[in-house]
Amino acid sequence: MAPHNYIHARMPTPDESELLGLPAGEPVMILQRRTFTRDGRLVEFARGLHAASRFAWSYTFKIPD
Repeated sequence: MAPHNYIHARMPTPDESELLGLPAGEPVMILQRRTFTRDGRLVEFARGLHAASRFAWSYTFKIPD
């Protein structure tokens, strides 16, 4: 399977700010992931909305032999 992650920042909507308890002016991070089988079939889709001040991303890249 081949996952693809897309991360970007934007300003939250008023509802998102309220739900996340954000101070005025704090951006949010959007994490979107799609995972495909080897033949290209989508098998997973996920989208997360995170307060930028509480968001950290760590990733390990596997280098083929």
